[in-house]
Amino acid sequence: ATGSKDKLGGSPSMPAMAGLASGGEVQSPELKCAVPVAFRWHHPAQREVYVVGSFSNWQTKIRLTREPDTDAYSTVVQIVPGIHQYKFIVDGEWRCAQDQPRCLDSVGNENNCLEVEEAEAPEPEILDQDPMGREEPPSPRSSYNCQSVDPDEYIKDPPAMPPHLGFALINQPPKRDQGTLLPVPNHSTLNHGYLCRALPEGLSAVGMTCRFRGKFVTTVFY
Repeated sequence: ATGSKDKLGGSPSMPAMAGLASGGEVQSPELKCAVPVAFRWHHPAQREVYVVGSFSNWQTKIRLTREPDTDAYSTVVQIVPGIHQYKFIVDGEWRCAQDQPRCLDSVGNENNCLEVEEAEAPEPEILDQDPMGREEPPSPRSSYNCQSVDPDEYIKDPPAMPPHLGFALINQPPKRDQGTLLPVPNHSTLNHGYLCRALPEGLSAVGMTCRFRGKFVTTVFY
């Protein structure tokens, strides 16, 4: 179908269409309420295929891209909801797709038509489990009856250190009769970290004594 058609539900005349072609490809404006709609031309073409419609007041032509390994052309256009008429321009000729819905405009021209519905707002996702992937404990949270800690407990001084923890090996010099060997540590001091800041030049030392069978190993970090 070629020739002149009015802008109200029809397509512009071929001279006007040539003016659009000289201006290059123009994309339809993106609106907040627009919905993406796919247009496809299922027939072969020699050069190029465009789509023009009432969604752009018949003033914007949008080029379709050829699909790999097929003779079909397609594109996606953002269109506001409503009933729209459109037509394809195949190798410079106005064409109406016979395999898509068709209708007549106010002057009797045959166009393709479609109805674009408003996009539904996505429903909020309800998480049935912890977002971090952790499983719920076997007992419900409502069954916990532990009382909250009194805020005054956080301002009290910490409890005094047990006196036996002060007998760490790093705080005791070796005995003269044993050379460089340290005394056997008390079992209560094992696997405890000790910090010593009373060193020259601002040094600090951290030590820990571990036992393996009958041997004791003390590691000190400066």
